[in-house]
Amino acid sequence: MVSRWKAPETLKPYFFESLLSSLSTSPSKSATAAAHIHSQLLTNGLLPPSSPSGYLNTKLLQLYADGGDLHSALHLFDSLPHPNIFAWTPIIAFLSRIGDHRRSLSTYSRMRAAGIPPDGYVLPVALRAATFSHFAAAALHSNAVKFAATANLHVSNALIKAYAYSGDLTSADRVFASMDRRDLLSWNSMISVFVSAGSTDPALELFRSMASDGYEPDIVTWNTILDGYCRAGRCAEAVEIFNRVKDPNVVSYTTIILGHARSGNHDAAIGIFRRMVSGGAVSPDQDMLSCVVACCRHLGALRAGGEVHAFGLKTLNPVAFYCSAGAALVALYSGNKLITYSRRVFDSMDPTDLMKRNALIAGLTHAGMVSEALDQFKETQLWDVGTDPTTLASVLPACSMIQGKQIHAHAIRNYYDFATEVYNALISVYASGGCITAAWSVFLAACMARDVVTWNAMIAAYGSHGLGGPAIELIREMMRAGLRPNLITFTSVLSACNHAGLVDVGLEWFDRFRNDVGLVPEMVHYACVVDMLGRAGRLEEAVGFIRRMPERAGASVWGALMAASRAHQNVEYGKLAFEELLKVEPENAGNYVAMAGMYGRVGRWEEAKMVRRMMERRCVVKPYGYSRIQME
Repeated sequence: MVSRWKAPETLKPYFFESLLSSLSTSPSKSATAAAHIHSQLLTNGLLPPSSPSGYLNTKLLQLYADGGDLHSALHLFDSLPHPNIFAWTPIIAFLSRIGDHRRSLSTYSRMRAAGIPPDGYVLPVALRAATFSHFAAAALHSNAVKFAATANLHVSNALIKAYAYSGDLTSADRVFASMDRRDLLSWNSMISVFVSAGSTDPALELFRSMASDGYEPDIVTWNTILDGYCRAGRCAEAVEIFNRVKDPNVVSYTTIILGHARSGNHDAAIGIFRRMVSGGAVSPDQDMLSCVVACCRHLGALRAGGEVHAFGLKTLNPVAFYCSAGAALVALYSGNKLITYSRRVFDSMDPTDLMKRNALIAGLTHAGMVSEALDQFKETQLWDVGTDPTTLASVLPACSMIQGKQIHAHAIRNYYDFATEVYNALISVYASGGCITAAWSVFLAACMARDVVTWNAMIAAYGSHGLGGPAIELIREMMRAGLRPNLITFTSVLSACNHAGLVDVGLEWFDRFRNDVGLVPEMVHYACVVDMLGRAGRLEEAVGFIRRMPERAGASVWGALMAASRAHQNVEYGKLAFEELLKVEPENAGNYVAMAGMYGRVGRWEEAKMVRRMMERRCVVKPYGYSRIQME
């Protein structure tokens, strides 16, 4: 519209002033419109280089900057002989807005060097650029004090945020306490500062103090407090606060759902999502749906995940939905061996998105489709997507020894140092391939990156090779290093003692883990002890151990006793185990075959036939076995 307008010969400057003023307040600011007006002003001689009219220049600068045309804004700025603060402010603001914080602050420094004092407009803009540096925030604070700008509410609020983002919680709190006047943004900013620092209780105390200052919390305040409790893992208290929110929005629901997901309470997260959808007042966005799909993946809730998938495609833009939730959907479907669905989702996404490809590789590996997982890894090279530690950690469990060595070489060639998960996966690959020396070398190389999983992997590696002594020495060293064993450590140590025949040592560590470390044994640990005693021929002790268990023994425990009875030809204990197994897994054909074989080996043919007839009456069929050989 501006480009088609022809200026009259007797053009008045106030006409352009009015036009520029209306454009600067328009929601759709255009650099093109600014350029057309600029051209008209120059053509009509209203903007000579030494024009005294600062208003037209500064409004043009603002339009160029707001329209994203930095080049034209700087060109105009450089033509001004003595730019005032209204000319400096849009340049500093634009540089801050595009994330060029250092240049924004250097422009502010040039303004100060030119003798221009800052005001309540330019300081908040500069402070937004100072969030990465405590030194810059402190220098701007000093300017605000020097030029009496700290009384300005916008300056104080910007100071709080600048100090908070630079990690100086004390200075942010000092600014807040010194404010003579506050608004809702001041309270929300300070509460957010405490929440971001993990100080949930001070944030709640500040939240309660708002009323005494005459302010009611808005939805931003409620969401900030919710986020604080969820970050601290205090989800039960977060739900109590959530129930007090009058009109929760999508951010409120996303925060509470994500909080439960982070705490591992995926069932509760999905329940809150269902409650929100059934209420109909709030529509989920792509971030929420991505979180819910991830919860479904952790629970293996395929049907619920499929429902969320359909809901997302129905209510959101498919490209945006897959961009956010695609990786979780790929992992969900491939984890349930629905590779066709997984591949369909993957094909709907950007093939160069490494995170999605990592999800597909991990899902294929988890599903046991090792060849397909390796093919996907090769595709990352063909697409020139590159790899990251997650890619390597996802594909290594699918590798043979030779392939593992190749990926190890790839990692050495492309990374200065490895992530912890890559070290852990390499230890497992070398151990499963029988190369315990290489596994130990990787463990030594991970000295600065070891976590509990690293120690567990090496202990399990020693155990699988029958090296019980080194495994026990390693668990002692792990505890001396200050790491607390977990249930996987518990299993690995018992398994190592079992394979090495260190029965008494294994029993000693079972009691130590339970009594000293405070771990509560699971069924797998009881089964491991029974198997350990059984392999040593101490069947009577094994039965006594089962009788003393605080919970009813499961199939794994009785199965271990039956295997030991069969190995030592002890029919009586085998019969006891068989009778218990009939109660917990009557459909397992292997138990019937094992018991019948045990009777047959000692010549008790009638009892063997009875077991076979029982198997036929219950229509229990032994599954066919098969074998496969993979050629390198």
